[in-house]
Amino acid sequence: MVENDITITLTESQHELLLDVLTHAQDAMNLSLPFDGLCELPFNNSIVQRYTMTENLKELLQELWSDRFE
Repeated sequence: MVENDITITLTESQHELLLDVLTHAQDAMNLSLPFDGLCELPFNNSIVQRYTMTENLKELLQELWSDRFE
């Protein structure tokens, strides 16, 4: 499999839907983890890695969303 970065073009509604999905996924992770769950796990744990990736992707989409209003 080629592991290069990919580029996709989203419509406004797709962008907002994806941002909502990531927000809800992160909310679900926050509810399912114990209060200090991520702090207790090592950084290379797959749960921590996926949570961090979801958080980073959500932040990227939020930045792109705010750029639409400039």
